Amino acid sequence: MPGEEVGVKHITRVPGGTGANVAVAAARILGPKQVALIGALGEDNIAQQQVAALATEGVITEGINYVPGEESGQAYILVDQEGQNVIASCLGANAKLCPEHLNNPPVRRLLQECRGIVLTDPPLDVTVKLLALTKQRGIPLLWDPGILISQGWEMLEPLAKQADVLFLNEAEAIALFGTAEVDMSLKHLQELGLHNHIVLKLGAQGAVMLEPATGMVVEVPALPL
Repeated sequence: MPGEEVGVKHITRVPGGTGANVAVAAARILGPKQVALIGALGEDNIAQQQVAALATEGVITEGINYVPGEESGQAYILVDQEGQNVIASCLGANAKLCPEHLNNPPVRRLLQECRGIVLTDPPLDVTVKLLALTKQRGIPLLWDPGILISQGWEMLEPLAKQADVLFLNEAEAIALFGTAEVDMSLKHLQELGLHNHIVLKLGAQGAVMLEPATGMVVEVPALPL
């Protein structure tokens, strides 16, 4: 309720962020120095802790840009007694990531050598450039637009059709299509002419991969936490 004060049992501070979490998970599967993170951080203690944690996990950090005068991005996750969460995000230095950063020699080398790209919450102009790069090189691109959903489907549709895999959570699917119900989402995606894979992240219900071109639906149950 507005104005209501809610007690918090405990606070945990950890390095993370969607991009960093994906990079660490991939590095644990593929091995050290096989995964790189490209992004932006501020010149603060959060940045130092984040880079140290990534390096410990074997993630290449040469592609990180440090932005003077900006705080590193942060997310505040409120989890209720049922395990449901609300996330308040401050993009901070992440919002300053720009296409010019992709031309920096270390970043350009990483992009030339990589065999696939996962995009999470990137600025729109960076998304456009990386989509063009992956098409030029013939490598897969997996895109989680995250907060870019606020731009609306008309803005995102041309880009979404170029991604090999598009990730949406339940709220994002409802915002774009008016529903997160699997059958209705599949029908809507088919009507839109999408031919890539769509992954719906459904929290405690797990995830569902949709392939509009064939009507295939693959359900993956959530892991117990």
